[in-house]
Amino acid sequence: MAKQRTSGGLRVAIAVVSSLLALAVGMASGASTYSAYVITALGGSPYKITGTNGAKPISYARDNGMSLNAWKKQSDSLVQEVAGEGITLLKNDNAALPLAHGAKVTLFGRSSTDLVLGGTGAGTVDPTKAIDLKQAMEGEGFAVNPTLWNFYKKYSGKPGYIRSNGTFLGALPKDIHVAEPPVSDYTDAVKQSYGQYDDAAVVVLSRVGGEGSDMPTAKFGDGSQYMKLQDQEKALLRQIQQSGKFHKIIALINTSNAMELGWLQGREYGIDAALWVGGLGQSGSRAIARALDGAINPSGHLVDTYASNSFSSPAMQNFGDFTYTNAGKIVKQMNPAAMATKYVVYREGIYVGYRYYETRYADTVTDPKGTNAVSAAGASDGKAWNYDNEVVYPFGYGLSYGSSDGKPFDQRIVDSHADADGATATVQVTNTGKVAGKSVVQLYAQQPYVKKGIEKSAIQLVGFGKTGELKPGQSQSVTIKAKPADYASYDYQGAKTFVLDPGSYRFAVGDSAHDALNNVLAASGSSVSNGMDAPGVASKVFSWNNQSLIKLGKSYSGKSVTNRFDKASLEGYGKQAGYLTRADWNTFPKPYTGLEATDAMIANLNADGTYKPGSSDVSSVVTKQKNGLTFAQMSGAKFNDKRWNKLIDQMSADDLVTLVMRSGQVAVPSISYPALFMKDGPAGENVRKYLADGTTPTGYCSETVMASTFNHELARRVGKAMGEDWIRTGTSGAYAPAMNIHRTPYGGRNFEYYSEDGLMAGDMACETVEGLQSRGIVAFVKHFMMNEQETNRQGVSTFANEQSIRELYLKAFEKPFTQGHAKAAMGSFNRIGCTWAGAFSPLLKDVVRGEWGSTAIIDTDMAVIPPLQSIGAGLQNGNSMWATSATTFHDAALPKAKKDAKMLANLKEASHYILFNFANSIGVNGLSSTSRVVKVTPYWLVIAYVVIAVLALADVILAVFMVRKRFEASVTIIEKESEHEGK
Repeated sequence: MAKQRTSGGLRVAIAVVSSLLALAVGMASGASTYSAYVITALGGSPYKITGTNGAKPISYARDNGMSLNAWKKQSDSLVQEVAGEGITLLKNDNAALPLAHGAKVTLFGRSSTDLVLGGTGAGTVDPTKAIDLKQAMEGEGFAVNPTLWNFYKKYSGKPGYIRSNGTFLGALPKDIHVAEPPVSDYTDAVKQSYGQYDDAAVVVLSRVGGEGSDMPTAKFGDGSQYMKLQDQEKALLRQIQQSGKFHKIIALINTSNAMELGWLQGREYGIDAALWVGGLGQSGSRAIARALDGAINPSGHLVDTYASNSFSSPAMQNFGDFTYTNAGKIVKQMNPAAMATKYVVYREGIYVGYRYYETRYADTVTDPKGTNAVSAAGASDGKAWNYDNEVVYPFGYGLSYGSSDGKPFDQRIVDSHADADGATATVQVTNTGKVAGKSVVQLYAQQPYVKKGIEKSAIQLVGFGKTGELKPGQSQSVTIKAKPADYASYDYQGAKTFVLDPGSYRFAVGDSAHDALNNVLAASGSSVSNGMDAPGVASKVFSWNNQSLIKLGKSYSGKSVTNRFDKASLEGYGKQAGYLTRADWNTFPKPYTGLEATDAMIANLNADGTYKPGSSDVSSVVTKQKNGLTFAQMSGAKFNDKRWNKLIDQMSADDLVTLVMRSGQVAVPSISYPALFMKDGPAGENVRKYLADGTTPTGYCSETVMASTFNHELARRVGKAMGEDWIRTGTSGAYAPAMNIHRTPYGGRNFEYYSEDGLMAGDMACETVEGLQSRGIVAFVKHFMMNEQETNRQGVSTFANEQSIRELYLKAFEKPFTQGHAKAAMGSFNRIGCTWAGAFSPLLKDVVRGEWGSTAIIDTDMAVIPPLQSIGAGLQNGNSMWATSATTFHDAALPKAKKDAKMLANLKEASHYILFNFANSIGVNGLSSTSRVVKVTPYWLVIAYVVIAVLALADVILAVFMVRKRFEASVTIIEKESEHEGK
């Protein structure tokens, strides 16, 4: 029995040790596969730099020399400054704001203890380092009701009352909560505390979005429509009003998505004043406190239209989840289906955001019956469409302190000029109010429109600027210049390029898009008597009369601008989308359901299937040469320097695949390329840490807040500050900024994007790019392009016509590429038409390389879907890098590249873009002309190998013992049998 027990114990020991050995081997293999992630967490490196030999190391860009603590304070102050300039005063009845210094206030709303700082995923801001609102208010001198604050704090952990600060990546609607406690739970002690802090009730109302899931458009955890005021919020507002305790009731709108705010305008809840504050970043709460007591005079303006009904825009009719009727056939033919069964059709055309609401308003004034502008189609109440019923706050809206109407700044055009070469307006701004503040100047344009001609918005933003702080009575002139392309139309059916039609072009300044439009209408002879909702000011308008058609057919590179996106539309596949037209507003779109994919569509859905390999004889592609060049030696070299070919000729097939398919994050010794790192995100802070102390970098405001400042110079400063953080975290590439547009209020990543307007997005992004890259960082603008929804983002077919692509979606990226010279772009998961964006040659080759003349790296979004993110098709059609440091795509590409001359040549071309841009970045810092990169074994892998060796040895020893025991047992049995036979 003892021997049996010993044998059983050995078997258990062997099983345990073998399992540990298998686990250790697996972990070591995984650590090698995901080495970049392990290095981020544990340090160490599989490579080291040698051979400097006293040569002077390159310093492409250094940190600014400040101590880290001093820098943290400065960047934190910048976050506060951005929030302060982005805060937008929506309402201020009877000058309810600012409050008196030292006022006693009660903070209402569970979100007052958990402000929305940004959103989920790439735009995350660490809530543990944020300044809470109570701390900020008290720091500014306010006395804050502690009883209610503590009441909310106790609620924060209750099931169903956890309103996450941007942590529901991919959550189901039922898991999303506003999480406002029921008023029945407010204790007597809470209610009795109101009287001691009654100068003002400050109510915080929040909505939060994030990567991987759009805002719920149907029933969710707390209600039915996420952008509406929820029942528990209504009950809270009624309780505040009915208590009769507070002298003033102030609302803070803490969201980057356009909520329905009609309830602010009436007296139903007794709201005296309201501030939109957006996603605040780590220290924006201090700006709220300073805006409430007047230390900051609000100067922000809205970058979205705030509609009374968040479902009222034409874009909302085709937003969300749509499935091809023959999805089964798609799956069967593709196998794997590469997430190819979903689609969305942009039937609204160019009429997104204010372009819809303002254009329809203009037609209700100028041609209400001929265009059916006042029909019930699209009307929120099902009756005659009326602008004042549809829009609460227009694009560009914002008030300031200093006058009874909230408009203390007088703006007058003192000089103007417009012709075929552009438009220029010089506006004199005078502070006629009682307090100092800044003013935003907005310049809009109206093109001549012919019914049933090219679709045109009745008004469009063409430029903006911001004054410095003006004291009462002080003036400043602001000059705004607009290029013809900014107010031209893209004629995709006729001229097939940008055109300026004959007729009168009117340019106007205004306090919002609606105000500017009213000014244009007034200058055109309209008035309140024939339908305008306010009189315009004709003197704020200047005109240019274009005598003949002008084609703007030359691009930045000198190549022609012509149709590139036929296959982005349903028409490109012989189907009709049925776009909205202002010639007849009864064409207001319905959801495009019942779409059947044709065989041609299915063929394009399978990007991998569109790639045809080249010759299996790869000997014609030069590799593995001994040319003696290094990556560092190419720093400062121009893109067309012939030495690039010699450098890249030194690389083997494995080197090329490693560089391209592992995101430049793995070293390549043959050219002494070090492992470089690229990280998110648009808020500045994501999975990176300062090298000096291991803390996370600055968490900036949402891009929506940044845009709301209307301040170019401030956006550039933020870009530079982000660059400083990237330097101090040892990160060469920034997956930022993001500039898709707010197509609807329900986009999950709206917080991460600037605006519903492409020009606004492009202007602010360009400043940020130039700021980042001035610090030696490679800026990856994203998501390129048409990633306007998170629902089905991985593979959804996105159909739109060329006019809307050119004027809205591509417009956001154009200036960052052409003026900002962005060194990289992160692509998107979605398809453009039926083709994955990373393999859509008309975009990547015809536009980026051709029209824009760009040498930027074109990266994928995170490379995690091999069937979608096709290696062959992506390389062939202009994609140059796959965003992952893992080996998945490397291992798939390497055997193909060794047998495909075309793929190998494409890999060399892609490597040229990668190496050129990183050689002109901080990626070369610390290297010298004599530096070499050599392989070493990182400490954590050494430890893993030791553990594996020890476990393997233990396994062998135990196995030997096991065999020995079995042998001894066998000998004993034989001896006993011999004994028995002998007897």
